[in-house]
Amino acid sequence: MSSESDIILQYDDTKIRLDSLKSDYDTIFGIANTPEEFVTLNVIQDQIRAEERALKDLRAKLPARESFGAKYLVEILGSHEIFFVIPPNVPRIRIIEEAQEIYSKLDKRNYVFPNRYKVWLNMPSFTEAKTTEARIAIDGCVDESQNRTLADQKLFLRRKFEDGEPSIPTVEDLAAAHALFFMMTRQNLFRGMKIRTLSGSLFFDNLGLGMDRFSLDWNRFADVAAACYLPPGTIEKMRDDKKMARGL
Repeated sequence: MSSESDIILQYDDTKIRLDSLKSDYDTIFGIANTPEEFVTLNVIQDQIRAEERALKDLRAKLPARESFGAKYLVEILGSHEIFFVIPPNVPRIRIIEEAQEIYSKLDKRNYVFPNRYKVWLNMPSFTEAKTTEARIAIDGCVDESQNRTLADQKLFLRRKFEDGEPSIPTVEDLAAAHALFFMMTRQNLFRGMKIRTLSGSLFFDNLGLGMDRFSLDWNRFADVAAACYLPPGTIEKMRDDKKMARGL
């Protein structure tokens, strides 16, 4: 096993321990009312700080792809589902730029179509940063959502995700999600489909990330599917399923 693989495994193990400690802290904090329970909280808090320091040290040693994912706290929830966090004052275009830099260095190819990149550089929705953190979970290619109009896709999503109010992502959020998913897994978040946003459809092929104009409500295509923001209940269920699969 290479030293890089060792570091990745150590990072993943440390993150799992940290998440578990934080969960324990929140559970005990919600019911604590005895001196012994507050002592336990202090002990767990010390353990959390130690794991956070270890995680920070390991993050500095990660390879480029894994470091990219760690920076945005990426969780691969499923075969076409991802959760990530965009820090305050970070525009969406920066994620695209970082993916382009990594891909061109490691694979000698463009991650995004050059002409599409030029267009996005002039779009405020890509280049303007938010002052608050954005926590985003996206299903990049919802099962059985293809061959429907935009209106049909919206209705289908509401019926599919009954525990929340899903919505079709913006083009900039979906592009960021694809960049992070592809760099972390080397898999296409769109599963070979064109994925409709409210202002066009994104796709990814051997020439890179691009965009078509399949957003009109009266159009339906066999290869145009929908993405959606995942409701909180669905995210937690996917996390629980992953924990159960790992025996946690």
